[in-house]
Amino acid sequence: MTLNGCPIASRSPIYVYCVKTEPQNDRVICRSLNITTEVLYMGVTPRLDGRSSYKAGIPMFVTKDGTYLQLGNLTAYKDVLSPLGFDRFHPSCLVNVRLIDRIEAGPYGNEAYFKGADNISVPISKARTVKYKHLVVKVGSDNIPPLR
Repeated sequence: MTLNGCPIASRSPIYVYCVKTEPQNDRVICRSLNITTEVLYMGVTPRLDGRSSYKAGIPMFVTKDGTYLQLGNLTAYKDVLSPLGFDRFHPSCLVNVRLIDRIEAGPYGNEAYFKGADNISVPISKARTVKYKHLVVKVGSDNIPPLR
């Protein structure tokens, strides 16, 4: 199996047990996520000034149906998920590249959008935008500099 001309290791599904950040019917939801098919991207909880519900740096898995938290660190997941088609689009974000629909290059930064989840996007660095330029669509101003 290949992704953008690069070989991807074929493996059994990888599951991670997580807690959903949004309770449903006043109940905490815990479940196993299949990282290779359900996870759009993985990030970490941000460092916020003042009071926050979550400690900064906790891995977050974002799916079409919500955000889930799991103990661990992003670097450990990067080592496991890179051969499965995940790439670091931003310093705090691992993205399932197979689920990317398009990258919108705009005058104020670039965003990657997911297939079947148009309301979910992640920022993408200039270097990664160039790497995945076949997915780029330009939006907004016509004065956007060309990709190199």
